[in-house]
This record gives sequence, C-alpha cells and structure tokens, in this order.
Amino acid sequence: MRRRFRVLALLQAMLLFVTLFALAWTLLATSHVAVPVVLGGAALLQLLVLVRYVESHVDALEDFFSAINYEDFTRQFVTRDVDAELKGAFNRVIERFQDARADRDVQANYLEAVVRHIPLPLLAVRGDGTLRLVNNPARRLTGLNSLRRLDDLAALGEDLPRQVRAIEPGQQRLLQASIRDVPVELRVAASEIRIGGNAERLYSLENLSGELTARESSAWRNLIRVLTHEIMNTLTPISSLAQTSAGLLDEPGAADDVREAIETIARRSEGLMHFVSRYRELLQVPQPVPRTFTLQSAVDDALKLLAGPLADVDVTVAISPANLELRADPGLFDQVLLNVVKNAAEAVGGVDDAAIRISAGLEYGRVLIRIADNGPALPEDAFDQVFVPFFTTKRDGSGIGLSLSRQVMTAHGGEIAIARKNGWTVVSLVF
Repeated sequence: MRRRFRVLALLQAMLLFVTLFALAWTLLATSHVAVPVVLGGAALLQLLVLVRYVESHVDALEDFFSAINYEDFTRQFVTRDVDAELKGAFNRVIERFQDARADRDVQANYLEAVVRHIPLPLLAVRGDGTLRLVNNPARRLTGLNSLRRLDDLAALGEDLPRQVRAIEPGQQRLLQASIRDVPVELRVAASEIRIGGNAERLYSLENLSGELTARESSAWRNLIRVLTHEIMNTLTPISSLAQTSAGLLDEPGAADDVREAIETIARRSEGLMHFVSRYRELLQVPQPVPRTFTLQSAVDDALKLLAGPLADVDVTVAISPANLELRADPGLFDQVLLNVVKNAAEAVGGVDDAAIRISAGLEYGRVLIRIADNGPALPEDAFDQVFVPFFTTKRDGSGIGLSLSRQVMTAHGGEIAIARKNGWTVVSLVF
C-alpha cells in the first residue's frame, strides 16, 4: 500500500515535470501560441490531480484517526476510489476494534452480572460518598431500594455511615445496626480500588446475627456442660460427707471423724471457689493497646523465658523477612506466644529428637505465625475442644490457656487454629 502510493505520486510528479519542461521549451524555442496554452492547461490539471490524490489520503487518515479518537467504530470507508487499498485497510482495523469492543462489552456485562448477583453484599463508594455500585444482595440485606449515597445507611443506624467510613482498607469490624426494626450484627470489611486514578472504597457486608446466635447457643451449652460437670463432681462428695457427718454427731467419740469430714468439705469447697475464680479470669481479658514491634524480638524474649523447659528441645526459628513487624498489644501477644510455646515444650517432653519449629511471614497481607512440634498427636475429638474453657488433655493442666489465647486473638481481629500436618502439631496465629 505504501509502495503503490509512492509509485503513483512519483509518476504524477514526473509527468507534471515533463509537461512543465515542454511548456518552457515551447515558450523559449518556438513562436507557437496555442501549444503553450494547451501545455499550461495540462500542467495545471496534472497539479490539481496530484494535490487531490495526496489530499484524499490525508482526508482518509484524518477520518480514520477521528473515528478512533471518538470510538466511532460504526464508520465504514468507501473502497471504490483510488484510495481503495488504504481505505480497505482502515475498514479491517475498524472491524478489529469492533470485535475488541464487543468482547469488552461481553466481559463487562458478565462481570456486572456476577457482581450484582454474587451472594456477598457489596457497596462501591466514590470519594464524594456516592455509590458507584450496590449489588442485589446489598439491597436485600439493607432493605433500602433508594440507596444512592453512603449516608443513606443512617436509616439502619444513625452513626453507621461514620463507622463504615472509619474502617481502613484491609480491616473489618463488627457494627450494630437495625434492619426492619430487628437488631443485627454486621461484619463490614473494606478494601480500596483505583479507577481512572481515583481511589474508591469497596465494602462487603455480612449479617452475622444468625451465625452468632448459633455459636452463642453452642457456647452456652458447652459452658453449662463444663459447669455442671465440675460443680457436680464437687457437690456430690460434699453432700455425702455432710450427711455422714450429721450421722456421726450422735455417736460418742466421733469428733475426729467429724473434723476430718469437715476438713474434706472445706478443701472441696475451696477447690470449687478456685474453679469459679478461673472462670472470672476468662471474663477479664483487657482490651488490646496495639503498637508496632519486631516479631523476632518478641520470639527471642519468649525463648529466653522458656529456656528451662526448652533445654533439651531443638528449636528453629524462621521469620521472613527478618525485620517483619507486627502491630498488636505486646503484653497480650507475649502471653499467647508463651502459652503456645510452653504447650509445645510439654508436648515433646520425653520424645526422642524433640523439636519445635517457629516460623512467620506475610500471606495475603496478613501476618501468619506457626508453632509446630513433633510431639504425640492429640485425640481426633480433641481438636474441636481444645479452645473450650477447662478442657485439657494434661493431667495437671488448667484448660484455660488456649481459651484465653483465642480471646486475645479475637480481640486483635485475628484467629488461632490447631491442626496435625505431616506428623507435626501446628498452632497457627493469624493477625
């Protein structure tokens, strides 16, 4: 196409040059009048044809770039003139743009349909507080058909819009609201997206009321079961001893037996009071006061404090990156770390080649800490109960360490889990 344009333009220019040369010769070498007039007219006509030929290509290019600039992909170029090859190429490019736009529209419609019907309620909020997107589950959850701005959430709670705005990207919070006059617990998570250089917030909403109610009922059942078991184990012998003591009062010389029974009752009562006081400990976990510190220093401090129990244990620490930082309450974190590492040290007691591996790193923007030991595996049914208050697999264990650790992790918005992997018991702390 470029070669054809060059050849035709060159031929026309050469023909014009020959005509002009002939015109000059006739004017200088002959006395004819009619011939120079004819040659002058021919030269002018050739010049007009050459200019028109170049202009047609320039016009075609301008029309093509204008169509691209304004995304007018319905434009078609006529291919019946001298620019047929060029305009045919333009039409092929336009057709490819049409195909690309059609594919883009299909993908955009598909993504829009997915977002609008995904089960998770989503709100996309512009910088000025208007909503770019409210999917169908969000409208069903809130019951607000006219949801246009974030401030419209005030219908669910006067302070709800401010609380939602206060959630930083990557964080989530539990917020109180009232939907259709029913109090609910909403878990709201925030993330940030950039569109055309403008930052927008994307919020996901989850109604946890039903799930929390079920978990609360389960927690109450576990609590009642534990309380019933412990209290009955204490009250049954107390009741029996009290009846025996009452019978001994009528017998002469039974003072020593009565004294022993009363002392036993006192010991059992003291044990019951100690049991109740441990429950009070579970209710008194302080609110975290977060600050940033290096994880390596916290692990080093914990290993120094547990140097005795870990004397015969091969402990390896792998933190990546080495300067990995954690934002948490240092005192509460130390309590959790000490408790988990101490449990691991007790689990490998008496094991040949006892080993504990402590590793930490970043996974999807969250700090993940793993404490693994090669001690004996827990019973299968124990993995679901280790976080229940007072459940323990150790003869002299209190059964509140892991329960307190879970409360601390929950207060930090994190999680704690325990599993058996490849012959190792692994406790995971996710912040």
